[in-house]
Amino acid sequence: MNSTLASFFYPKLPNIIGHRGAYNSAPENTLISFRKAAQLGAKWIEIDVRLTSDKIPVVFHDNDVDRTTNGQGPVQSFTLKSLQELDAGSHYHIDFSGEKVPTLLQTITLCIELNLGLNIEIKPNFGQAAETVTAILATINPFQEQLRGNVLFSSFNLLCLKKLINLCPEWPRALLVNDLNNDWLSNTKALECYTLNPNYNCLASIENIKSILDSKLRIIPFTVNQISIAKNLLRLGVHSIITDDLKSLKSLKDYKH
Repeated sequence: MNSTLASFFYPKLPNIIGHRGAYNSAPENTLISFRKAAQLGAKWIEIDVRLTSDKIPVVFHDNDVDRTTNGQGPVQSFTLKSLQELDAGSHYHIDFSGEKVPTLLQTITLCIELNLGLNIEIKPNFGQAAETVTAILATINPFQEQLRGNVLFSSFNLLCLKKLINLCPEWPRALLVNDLNNDWLSNTKALECYTLNPNYNCLASIENIKSILDSKLRIIPFTVNQISIAKNLLRLGVHSIITDDLKSLKSLKDYKH
């Protein structure tokens, strides 16, 4: 068990976590998507956080705004004000026109209201690992009491996780990986990770799942959208499933494994 993790910070991991909210039912990483996830029975959501040009943590996945808004250019070239003037909903469907890019603070406030847990993926703009973590912690630390057991930080970026353990080691950490190379075990040990969050394709063999569990890590794979695969992974000892398709997988939220 992670020796630096205060016991009340241990995440109360659910079976199912909504990817970027309710990815298949609403525009990703928006407040309406988080509300929809709660309506579909999700207990936790996964979100992505990066900084604006004025160093405000916002919930946004891509480096650029092009795919999910009516704007163009890197997120880090927008101030918060200019970013929130963009339409982040109509790309998904006209019914969501006018939806805004939320700040991390707005998201935390809503998740406390909805009793939603948060898997916060730290996605730094180039060269901003340390300041992204610092800004995120400045936003979330005042809510430690309300969020106890309901937060997990994750990142592909080792510098982000190192900064997180240096500044606030009591928050639980997860290493994101796309493959099980030779470094996942040493990196998770060095960073005192609570979970490993692998691409679910890494878990095709029972041996791989067993090797992770034997290292005392929890497993939260992404992004699983087939109920048969999700059920099998839960049966084999995986702790949570990150999914785009909450509608299809919601029956697994109370699955006993």
